[in-house]
Amino acid sequence: MKTVIMFVLLGIVFHSCCSPKSSEGIPILSGNFRGYVGSAPEFFLLNCWYEHQILGEIFGNPDSVIVKENSLTIGDGNRVGLVCKGINSMDADFYIRIPYGEGVRFYFRSAGVDFENSPKLVFDFTTKGSKLFEGKELIVSVDSVKLQLENQQRIFLQNEGSIVHVIVGIDTVYQGRTKLPLSEYIYVEPINSRVIIEDAYFYPLYETKFY
Repeated sequence: MKTVIMFVLLGIVFHSCCSPKSSEGIPILSGNFRGYVGSAPEFFLLNCWYEHQILGEIFGNPDSVIVKENSLTIGDGNRVGLVCKGINSMDADFYIRIPYGEGVRFYFRSAGVDFENSPKLVFDFTTKGSKLFEGKELIVSVDSVKLQLENQQRIFLQNEGSIVHVIVGIDTVYQGRTKLPLSEYIYVEPINSRVIIEDAYFYPLYETKFY
């Protein structure tokens, strides 16, 4: 049911923000591509004009998450889920900036339902360094790869089969294998901070072919 709702909202949002008459879109949609229907969580769309649009879902206070064109600002205490439907073998490329606080947390290879109880990889990028967990187990800790407040930094997450790459700038935090299955979903949340995603792109590693 959740997947059906997401596809319906994606279609509504895409039509409203990508059509020439976006200003005449359905009233529940604002100019920054955010929408709200009844008691459902808020959804928004990034990369509206690109081949691989990213559908986002807000978990927390919608008023603390700001969407403007391809940028996304996430206030402390919120989590945002990002998905490009049909893509799970991918390069996920983020350009982030954090003006204050401790850092940002990425969850990937994580299920789209039952988030709290599902297994997942957790990448913490903080002012003290970088850590990658598989569930609660620490896989790697790199003190030298750390967040620099106010500076734009690039975070690159690659998933291909059992292979995982986590890269910050030109520094490899982790390159190895995991037993966790692939997933379309990546979740982002601040760690006692405000996170500004200035650009985010999901690139499929394998193009789908139809015959």
